[in-house]
Amino acid sequence: MTLHTKKWKAAQVQELQQLADQYSIISIASLQNFPGALAKELRKKLQGQAVIKVTKTRILKKALENSKHDVSLLDEHLVGSIAVIFSEINPFELYSLLKKNSVSMSAKAGLIAPNDILVPAGDTGIPPGPALSDLKAAGLKTVMRGPTISIAEDKIVAKKGDIITPGVSGALSKLGIKPIKVRLSITSALENGQLFLGDVLNIDVDTVRQNFAKAARSAFNIAIEVAYLTAETMPVLITKGYKNAKAVAIEANILNSATVGDVLAKANAQASVLKAKIPDTAPEEPVKEEKPAEEPVKEEKPAEEPVKEEKPAEESAKKEKPAEESAKKEKPAEEPAKEEKAEEKKEKAKPAEEKKE
Repeated sequence: MTLHTKKWKAAQVQELQQLADQYSIISIASLQNFPGALAKELRKKLQGQAVIKVTKTRILKKALENSKHDVSLLDEHLVGSIAVIFSEINPFELYSLLKKNSVSMSAKAGLIAPNDILVPAGDTGIPPGPALSDLKAAGLKTVMRGPTISIAEDKIVAKKGDIITPGVSGALSKLGIKPIKVRLSITSALENGQLFLGDVLNIDVDTVRQNFAKAARSAFNIAIEVAYLTAETMPVLITKGYKNAKAVAIEANILNSATVGDVLAKANAQASVLKAKIPDTAPEEPVKEEKPAEEPVKEEKPAEEPVKEEKPAEESAKKEKPAEESAKKEKPAEEPAKEEKAEEKKEKAKPAEEKKE
C-alpha cells in the first residue's frame, strides 16, 4: 500500500512538472464550497485551452520546484483545498471566463454570505403550516392573503460576511432562493515571473475595453488639436488643413477651381437675403412713374397765389389815393367860385362908393 502511494505521488509530481513546463501561466484556485459536478463542466469548456488539476499542496509544491518557473511567489497561496490551472490564456481572461461559468446553490447553514441576501415582498405560493414558523424564524414578516403566505415587506436576512444561520437557510430553502454563486475562484496567477492576485484579476473586461477605447479617442482628439503628426492623425490633419484654407479663401472671395462654386453660392445667398428685405408691394419702377400724379398737387399752389396777390388790392388802394389826391387837387376849382363871390361883393360895393362920391 505504501509502495503504491509512493508510485502515485511520483507519477503526480512528474505529470504536474511536465504541465508546468508546457504552459506559461500557472493559476491557483480555491475549491472551498465548489461542487465536483461544476468542475467536470469546466474541464469540458476549457478543453484545449487549459488543464485543471486537483492535487495535494505538497505534491504541487514539489512539482513546481522542479519546473522552469520560479514559484517562490506562489508558496503562500498553496494552502487549503486548491486546484491548479495550467493555461496559455491571459490571467484576466481566464478569471472572467471562470466568473461567467458559475452556478447558483442553496445557502447552507454555516456558509459565509458572499453578499447581502434579500428576500423580496410578495406571495410565496406556500400554504400555511410548518413553513410559516420557518419564515418567521428568519425574521420575515408574513401575512395570510388568500390560501397562501405572503411576505409583507423586503427583508435582508443575511448581510455580506455574515454566517448563514439554520433559520435563514431553512427559510431560503422553503422559498426556493439560491443566493450563493459558486465558481472556481482564482486566488493568484503567475505569468512570466509576475504574480497577479485574485482581487486584481476581478475586473469587468467589457468595462476595461470601453475605458481603453475612450482613452484612445481622447488621445486622438488631443493629437488633432495640437496638430501632432502620426500615421493615424495625418489624414485627418491634412483634411482639416484643406478645409481651413478653403474657408479662408471663400471668406476673402478668392476664386479658384476649389472655391468658385462656394463663392458664387455665397453671393447668391447674399442677394437672396437682400431681395427678401425689399417689399413686394412697392416695386421701384411704379413708384417713379407715379411722380407725375403728384405734380397737380404742386400746380395747386397758383390757387393759393391769389391770396398772395392780394397785394394788387393794396395797389388799388394806393391807386385810390391818387384819386383822393386828385380830388384834393380839384378843390382849387372851388377857390375861383369864392373869388367870384368876392368880386361880386366888390362890384356891389362899388356903387355904394360911387354914390358916396
